[in-house]
Amino acid sequence: MQKEGVTMKLLEKIRPSQPLKHLKWFDIVIITVIMFGQFIYRSTELYLGSMDQVPYTEGITDTASNGAAYSSNLYLQLILLALALLYLVIRRYDFKQLPIRFSWSVLFWVPFIFALMGIIADTVTTISGEYNYFDPQLWPYIDLMEIVRKFAALSPMVILYSLLNGFYEEFFFLGLLTSVEDKYKWQVLLYSTLIRFSFHTYQGLLWASMIGVVFGLLYYFLYKYKVKNLLPFFLMHALADMFGSSLIYLLVNWSS
Repeated sequence: MQKEGVTMKLLEKIRPSQPLKHLKWFDIVIITVIMFGQFIYRSTELYLGSMDQVPYTEGITDTASNGAAYSSNLYLQLILLALALLYLVIRRYDFKQLPIRFSWSVLFWVPFIFALMGIIADTVTTISGEYNYFDPQLWPYIDLMEIVRKFAALSPMVILYSLLNGFYEEFFFLGLLTSVEDKYKWQVLLYSTLIRFSFHTYQGLLWASMIGVVFGLLYYFLYKYKVKNLLPFFLMHALADMFGSSLIYLLVNWSS
């Protein structure tokens, strides 16, 4: 009887009788390992192995030339996402608390956040000396139709992967990592920033810092205190995966 009582208590801790609204520290660690463990390892390995090389940066040319990599990552992330969701189901995580809804405001927030992120990225690129996106000679070549042209140039696999990855990352960072008790929110935000940074180091420390710290904090504060809807962040992140983080690169007709 005593063994049965201990077993029941253990099962109750693993699978609570009531929906789980606040993740525990071990939930966060386990889900992090499932969803990002191998990506952190691989990114660190690539960074250490390429310190004497030009850092990798995302962009439309990468999107067009790495279809096989996108396909491989798509299937891998689907498997890892399924494992993470299974864990959350076992833990009786309350998915209903996540604000994912379509409203007309989504049509404003998606381009606004993407443009804000793009201007910040272009400013950093210019200041760092990588490329001067604010060169007046580029202004005559800015064409809003370039968004349509560049989107049409994407393969269906890239679009599908970008949509999945946008959901995958922001579901974790803005959804799950904000499902903690309020007294722990700043510690978890620091943890979130570190994790977001750690699997982007393959792009170099500058851009890992931009993505992990600057963009990560921008998304967090906009989501928590203004937007309060995950859908715009899923879609905005997907656009960044499709086109890269540069707004001006997206708008300029480079073939002119």
